[in-house]
Amino acid sequence: MSALLPDLNHRVALVTGGSRGIGRAIALALASAGAAVGVNYRQRADEADQVVAQIESAGGRALAVRADVSSASDVTSMIGEIERRLGAVDVLVNNAGTGTFSDIESITEAEFDHTLAVNLKSAFLCTQAVLPGMRARRWGRIVNLSSVAARGAGLSAFITTLRRRVSKA
Repeated sequence: MSALLPDLNHRVALVTGGSRGIGRAIALALASAGAAVGVNYRQRADEADQVVAQIESAGGRALAVRADVSSASDVTSMIGEIERRLGAVDVLVNNAGTGTFSDIESITEAEFDHTLAVNLKSAFLCTQAVLPGMRARRWGRIVNLSSVAARGAGLSAFITTLRRRVSKA
Protein backbone atom coordinates (compact mmCIF):
# COMPACT_ATOMS: atom_id res chain seq x y z
CA MET A 1 0.00 0.00 0.00
CA SER A 2 1.06 3.57 -0.56
CA ALA A 3 1.65 6.04 2.26
CA LEU A 4 -1.75 7.58 1.48
CA LEU A 5 -3.50 4.23 1.82
CA PRO A 6 -1.73 2.25 4.56
CA ASP A 7 -2.62 -1.34 5.29
CA LEU A 8 -5.78 -1.12 7.37
CA ASN A 9 -6.58 -4.83 7.52
CA HIS A 10 -8.09 -5.72 10.90
CA ARG A 11 -8.91 -2.04 11.51
CA VAL A 12 -12.32 -0.39 11.80
CA ALA A 13 -13.03 3.07 10.42
CA LEU A 14 -15.97 5.40 10.96
CA VAL A 15 -16.77 8.11 8.43
CA THR A 16 -19.38 10.62 9.56
CA GLY A 17 -21.39 11.96 6.66
CA GLY A 18 -20.16 8.96 4.70
CA SER A 19 -23.15 8.47 2.41
CA ARG A 20 -22.14 10.92 -0.31
CA GLY A 21 -19.55 13.32 -1.65
CA ILE A 22 -16.17 13.44 0.02
CA GLY A 23 -17.34 11.12 2.82
CA ARG A 24 -18.37 8.45 0.33
CA ALA A 25 -15.00 8.65 -1.43
CA ILE A 26 -13.17 8.38 1.90
CA ALA A 27 -15.28 5.39 3.01
CA LEU A 28 -14.51 3.59 -0.26
CA ALA A 29 -10.78 4.40 -0.01
CA LEU A 30 -10.59 3.16 3.58
CA ALA A 31 -12.34 -0.06 2.57
CA SER A 32 -9.93 -0.53 -0.33
CA ALA A 33 -7.10 -0.23 2.21
CA GLY A 34 -8.65 -3.11 4.16
CA ALA A 35 -10.67 -1.38 6.88
CA ALA A 36 -14.16 -2.39 7.88
CA VAL A 37 -16.14 0.85 7.54
CA GLY A 38 -18.99 2.37 9.50
CA VAL A 39 -20.84 4.67 7.09
CA ASN A 40 -22.69 7.30 9.09
CA TYR A 41 -25.67 9.15 7.67
CA ARG A 42 -28.49 11.24 9.07
CA GLN A 43 -31.10 11.31 6.32
CA ARG A 44 -29.90 9.46 3.22
CA ALA A 45 -30.25 5.78 4.11
CA ASP A 46 -30.43 4.70 0.45
CA GLU A 47 -27.15 6.43 -0.38
CA ALA A 48 -25.44 4.97 2.71
CA ASP A 49 -26.73 1.52 1.76
CA GLN A 50 -25.24 1.99 -1.74
CA VAL A 51 -21.82 2.75 -0.23
CA VAL A 52 -22.08 -0.35 1.96
CA ALA A 53 -23.13 -2.48 -1.03
CA GLN A 54 -20.19 -1.20 -3.07
CA ILE A 55 -17.75 -2.03 -0.25
CA GLU A 56 -19.28 -5.47 0.27
CA SER A 57 -19.28 -6.25 -3.47
CA ALA A 58 -15.51 -5.64 -3.42
CA GLY A 59 -15.15 -8.13 -0.56
CA GLY A 60 -15.06 -5.65 2.31
CA ARG A 61 -17.11 -5.24 5.47
CA ALA A 62 -19.27 -2.21 6.09
CA LEU A 63 -22.26 -1.02 8.06
CA ALA A 64 -24.60 1.93 7.46
CA VAL A 65 -25.43 3.63 10.77
CA ARG A 66 -28.02 6.37 11.15
CA ALA A 67 -27.11 8.99 13.74
CA ASP A 68 -27.30 12.72 14.23
CA VAL A 69 -23.66 13.22 15.20
CA SER A 70 -24.49 16.50 16.94
CA SER A 71 -26.43 14.47 19.54
CA ALA A 72 -24.45 12.77 22.32
CA SER A 73 -27.00 9.97 22.71
CA ASP A 74 -26.99 9.26 18.95
CA VAL A 75 -23.18 9.17 18.93
CA THR A 76 -23.12 6.76 21.88
CA SER A 77 -25.63 4.47 20.13
CA MET A 78 -23.75 4.67 16.82
CA ILE A 79 -20.39 3.80 18.38
CA GLY A 80 -21.99 0.93 20.32
CA GLU A 81 -23.54 -0.53 17.16
CA ILE A 82 -20.27 -0.25 15.21
CA GLU A 83 -18.34 -1.91 18.05
CA ARG A 84 -20.87 -4.76 18.25
CA ARG A 85 -20.99 -5.37 14.51
CA LEU A 86 -17.53 -4.41 13.21
CA GLY A 87 -15.24 -3.90 16.21
CA ALA A 88 -13.66 -0.97 18.02
CA VAL A 89 -13.13 2.18 15.96
CA ASP A 90 -9.47 2.67 15.01
CA VAL A 91 -9.91 5.42 12.42
CA LEU A 92 -12.38 8.28 12.83
CA VAL A 93 -13.05 10.66 9.96
CA ASN A 94 -15.13 13.62 11.17
CA ASN A 95 -16.59 14.59 7.82
CA ALA A 96 -20.21 15.52 8.62
CA GLY A 97 -20.86 19.18 7.99
CA THR A 98 -23.41 21.75 7.03
CA GLY A 99 -23.47 25.37 6.02
CA THR A 100 -25.90 28.25 5.84
CA PHE A 101 -25.40 30.56 2.92
CA SER A 102 -27.20 33.73 3.92
CA ASP A 103 -26.27 37.26 4.70
CA ILE A 104 -25.17 37.65 8.31
CA GLU A 105 -28.28 39.73 8.96
CA SER A 106 -30.53 36.88 7.78
CA ILE A 107 -29.06 33.96 9.72
CA THR A 108 -31.16 33.05 12.73
CA GLU A 109 -29.69 32.05 16.04
CA ALA A 110 -31.13 28.55 15.55
CA GLU A 111 -29.38 28.21 12.15
CA PHE A 112 -26.13 29.42 13.69
CA ASP A 113 -26.44 26.96 16.59
CA HIS A 114 -27.24 24.10 14.19
CA THR A 115 -24.19 24.88 12.05
CA LEU A 116 -21.91 24.88 15.11
CA ALA A 117 -23.45 21.67 16.41
CA VAL A 118 -22.96 19.78 13.15
CA ASN A 119 -19.57 21.23 12.22
CA LEU A 120 -17.88 21.46 15.64
CA LYS A 121 -19.80 19.69 18.37
CA SER A 122 -20.09 16.51 16.29
CA ALA A 123 -16.31 16.25 15.92
CA PHE A 124 -15.94 16.75 19.68
CA LEU A 125 -18.58 14.12 20.53
CA CYS A 126 -17.29 11.49 18.10
CA THR A 127 -13.67 12.04 19.14
CA GLN A 128 -14.62 11.86 22.81
CA ALA A 129 -16.44 8.58 22.17
CA VAL A 130 -13.59 6.76 20.39
CA LEU A 131 -10.46 8.27 21.94
CA PRO A 132 -10.39 6.18 25.17
CA GLY A 133 -10.37 2.95 23.15
CA MET A 134 -7.68 4.25 20.81
CA ARG A 135 -5.52 5.18 23.79
CA ALA A 136 -6.09 1.78 25.42
CA ARG A 137 -5.08 0.01 22.18
CA ARG A 138 -2.24 2.51 21.65
CA TRP A 139 -3.32 2.99 18.05
CA GLY A 140 -5.76 5.29 16.33
CA ARG A 141 -6.17 7.98 13.74
CA ILE A 142 -8.57 10.94 13.79
CA VAL A 143 -9.08 13.15 10.75
CA ASN A 144 -11.18 16.32 10.83
CA LEU A 145 -12.43 17.78 7.55
CA SER A 146 -13.97 21.10 6.67
CA SER A 147 -15.02 22.19 3.22
CA VAL A 148 -17.63 24.49 1.76
CA ALA A 149 -17.06 22.74 -1.55
CA ALA A 150 -18.26 19.43 -0.08
CA ARG A 151 -21.82 20.63 -0.53
CA GLY A 152 -23.10 20.08 -4.09
CA ALA A 153 -25.00 23.32 -4.63
CA GLY A 154 -23.29 24.95 -1.68
CA LEU A 155 -20.34 26.22 -3.67
CA SER A 156 -22.49 28.00 -6.23
CA ALA A 157 -24.63 29.45 -3.42
CA PHE A 158 -21.46 30.58 -1.66
CA ILE A 159 -20.18 32.29 -4.82
CA THR A 160 -23.56 33.95 -5.39
CA THR A 161 -23.55 35.22 -1.79
CA LEU A 162 -20.03 36.60 -2.23
CA ARG A 163 -21.02 38.37 -5.45
CA ARG A 164 -24.00 39.97 -3.67
CA ARG A 165 -21.79 41.13 -0.83
CA VAL A 166 -19.21 42.57 -3.22
CA SER A 167 -21.87 44.38 -5.26
CA LYS A 168 -23.31 45.91 -2.05
CA ALA A 169 -19.89 47.23 -1.00
